[in-house]
This record gives sequence, C-alpha cells and structure tokens, in this order.
Amino acid sequence: MKIVRICLLLGFFFVLPTLAAENLGFYSLKTDLVNLRAGPAERFPIKWVYQERNYPVEVIDTFEMWRQVREADGTIGWIHEKMLKPTRYVVIQDEDKLLSSPSVSGKVIAYVQPGVIGHVHSCPAGDYCLLQFVHKDHKVEGWFPRRLVWGLYEGEVIE
Repeated sequence: MKIVRICLLLGFFFVLPTLAAENLGFYSLKTDLVNLRAGPAERFPIKWVYQERNYPVEVIDTFEMWRQVREADGTIGWIHEKMLKPTRYVVIQDEDKLLSSPSVSGKVIAYVQPGVIGHVHSCPAGDYCLLQFVHKDHKVEGWFPRRLVWGLYEGEVIE
C-alpha cells in the first residue's frame, strides 16, 4: 500500500507539471468575442473583451480549465481554455513589405500595417515567415520579416 501511495505521489509531482507545461505557448482566440478576466473563474471581473477571432495570445500559466495569457502589449489575464485554439497567428508590430520570396530582393506583394493579424503557414530558420492575410474574401500570402511580428518565440521554427 505504501508503494502505491509513493507512486501516486511521484506521479502527481512529476507528471502533472509536465502536462501543464505542454499547454503553454502561443494560441489564438477561437471566436470573435472572448472575455479576458482578472482571475481563473467566471466570478472574476472582465478586464477586456476581445473582438477579433484569431488574435494571438501566449499561454503563460494554467489553472484547471483556465489559461493565464499575455498579449502583444503585455496585458495579462485569464481566458477559459475552450476559447483558445492551437492554430498559429501573429500580430504585425511594424509596417513592412510582404514579399514573394524570403529575401529582400523578393517582389513586393503588399504593405502590411501594424495590428494586422496573419496566419502562420511556415516559419523556417531565417529572417522571414510565410504568412497569409485575409480581408473579407481576399487572401494574400507572402514572406514577412520575423522580427516585426508578435506571436513567435525567438528562433522558433514552424513547418
């Protein structure tokens, strides 16, 4: 009986933190209206209401079904896990060119403004990520400088 208790106790201390760590990282908002709360329950006040589906947030902690998130401007709060999805999006931090290839010599496809949200198709090692932007029914895809987006870790590779 003691061995079973010790195994359960070890599992609690070693497995659960690992499971929690797997839930950390960048996610995006699943719907157009998502409440950011001051704490991890509906009884906590709403600090902010997001109105942008796919807006990226970084999950920095977990508590039961709640995720503590940080957004691009540093705001921190809690969102219910059912309001998040693992699909990767980024927020443009500074205006620059969307290019046809991952190099400064690529043809200019568009100029992308700060605050625009882009879907990450791939982000290989290097200076550029392949992003897709959607406006109404129009989609545009191209390479954008990695250093000008929020929603990726430094050196992170997405394929």
